[in-house]
Amino acid sequence: MSNFAFPAMASAAPRSGRERVAILLLALGDKLGPQLLQRFDSAEVKAIMETATSISRVEKQDLDLLVDDFAAQFAKALGLGTDFEAVKSLVERAFSPGELSKMLGNQIMQAGEPVWKKFEAGMENALVPYLLDEHPQTIAFVLSRLDSEFAARCLSILPGDFRVTVARRLLKVQPVREEVESIVEAALERDLLSKADAALEAEGRGRLAAMLNKIERDMSGEILAGVAAWKPDEAVKLKRLIFSFEDIGALSQESRLSLFDKLQPDQIVLALKGMDAAIKEVALSSLGARARRMVEAELASDKGVRNKEGDAARSAIVAKVLEMAQRGEVELPKSDEPSG
Repeated sequence: MSNFAFPAMASAAPRSGRERVAILLLALGDKLGPQLLQRFDSAEVKAIMETATSISRVEKQDLDLLVDDFAAQFAKALGLGTDFEAVKSLVERAFSPGELSKMLGNQIMQAGEPVWKKFEAGMENALVPYLLDEHPQTIAFVLSRLDSEFAARCLSILPGDFRVTVARRLLKVQPVREEVESIVEAALERDLLSKADAALEAEGRGRLAAMLNKIERDMSGEILAGVAAWKPDEAVKLKRLIFSFEDIGALSQESRLSLFDKLQPDQIVLALKGMDAAIKEVALSSLGARARRMVEAELASDKGVRNKEGDAARSAIVAKVLEMAQRGEVELPKSDEPSG
């Protein structure tokens, strides 16, 4: 903006040079404003858009000081409204959607929109895991403020019993104080919406996968099916990050040997109790002769009943697989490979 020099304004709230440029462009009207704006380069247009969110109402005395020699022409523009939407409208008339996307990106063009309108299809994978640490009433409030179609997809991803709890609270969501809603909006903007779309999508997918890796296979399968129903390609990407104890059979023999070499026999015994014969055989075939005899002896009295100790052992083994996969020590099965 170095090419533009405006006189200092003596109002109670001095305006920056960029703000004064935006005010002048709006004062020029729908015809001259866009024509002048087209002569700016992309960096200058971007600077104006970034500044537009902070421009307050322009009073007549401010406008007179700003235009100085042209005060007579602008005297009629009393109370000129220069909010973000006005500047956005001006920019949209000056450039095509493709040019705007290239110059500014989606974030700046959405800057003046309410937080609730910024959530788009595909962002549920980031929002839902983020909300799971919150009270069901808070989740219900957030869903009540979102677009109904987007909120429905979020609701479908929630775990079964928890989903019912949130749905019940949606029936009686009460209005909250404005300052409370502002806190929620600021947190969502800071933690989710301020990030680039690609980074947000990847992070959200990772959060959801981490959640699915910690719950029962039937429940994770239900959630995956819900994701696949509206976005199959996202479900494929998500499934690549998900691994359950039952998927051990889909690991290569080399990966299984590497995994079980790092596990303790008593941990393996706890994990295998209550599991079906096929899973047991997969695990046993990955053990050395001595370790296999020890584990088989312990499993001889297995009554086929799962317990909390077994769940914890299986979760620990899944965590070990994912940890080893991150280090490149094992290779997770591809999403289209059947699990054992």
